[in-house]
Amino acid sequence: MKIIIISLSAIALLASCGDVKKTGAFELKGTLTDTKGETIYLEKLVNPQPVLIDSAVIDEKGNFEFTNYSPKIGFYRLKTTAQNFAMLVLDSTDKVNLTGSIKDLGNTYKVEGSPETKLFLEYNAIAKKNKTQLDSLNQAFQTIVQDKKLSKTQVDSLSNTFQAPYEFIVAPYNILLTKKITQNASMYSSLMAIQGMDPEKFADVYIALDKGLSAKFTQDANVKMFHDVVTKMVATTQGQEAPEINLPSPEGVNIALSSFKGKVVLIDFWASWCGPCIKEMPNVVKAYAKFKNKGFEIYGVSLDQDKGKWVESIKKNGITWPQVSDLKQWDCEPAKQYGVTGIPYTVLLDKEGKIIAKNLRGEELEKKLAEILN
Repeated sequence: MKIIIISLSAIALLASCGDVKKTGAFELKGTLTDTKGETIYLEKLVNPQPVLIDSAVIDEKGNFEFTNYSPKIGFYRLKTTAQNFAMLVLDSTDKVNLTGSIKDLGNTYKVEGSPETKLFLEYNAIAKKNKTQLDSLNQAFQTIVQDKKLSKTQVDSLSNTFQAPYEFIVAPYNILLTKKITQNASMYSSLMAIQGMDPEKFADVYIALDKGLSAKFTQDANVKMFHDVVTKMVATTQGQEAPEINLPSPEGVNIALSSFKGKVVLIDFWASWCGPCIKEMPNVVKAYAKFKNKGFEIYGVSLDQDKGKWVESIKKNGITWPQVSDLKQWDCEPAKQYGVTGIPYTVLLDKEGKIIAKNLRGEELEKKLAEILN
């Protein structure tokens, strides 16, 4: 597993400002069971903390209604406590009626009058089913590891054995999600659903959703953010010329990626603090030793912040290829430019500097290099 920082997850926590006072078009009301006159709160998900929008007291019949606010499109939650809430995707023209039990809003609520929330709940049901299956598979894996007291080598072997059932669960999930997002490419709720999909494998789905949302929600901050992510992703797809990188080495001398044209180059995004990166490093060292005299080069881009730890890790792990870093960790400009959301992350370039593959590791990397250079 690679260390992942999913930039798209920020979508769920960002929201447009500028909601307006209620004009009469929007309605949010409902009836809850098991109530005792509680106060229920409406919050908007705004980074970094949810913002309280409005509150309402539930009457003796379990009825409530919000009368003071009309939202712009965005992600909201209706809650009694931080742990007991119902997620909503609301727009200014919705006439929402919500039912459920106040004892467990998240698992009992149903919504009418909000197409976006209805779609969100459909996505949520698909994700829950997939998570349940994966949790069962993981539990079986952990049980075997603990009961048999397996060594690291045996655990790796077992992981390979479990790969097939993992793919058996994930593959139909991705097919279903691909179809549903493509059919709802102009729906705001699809922003949430696509976050679990690998941009490398499902670029077409990202592009379709970006096109649909950008046409419908032209001024929305979340949609603009998503558009920026997709634009960068498209710019670094296979066949495109790799964007230039020019950063300082540990010695303070700038090294340009373009200076290696004429060689097959692997851009390796990594960091000294990244466990999966260090675990993969022996494979990278092996590939470099095998192909460096055949026209192969590695251009390491570190997402470190501490120069001392970066330099120490270079020496400790036997890294002898060019290394650069702006020491800005996840604010690293090339990482943003290449749409890096997790490390280790690699991009393989041909001799003309065009992208030919991404995220090749271990045997896959050696096989590809042998194909190109032998």
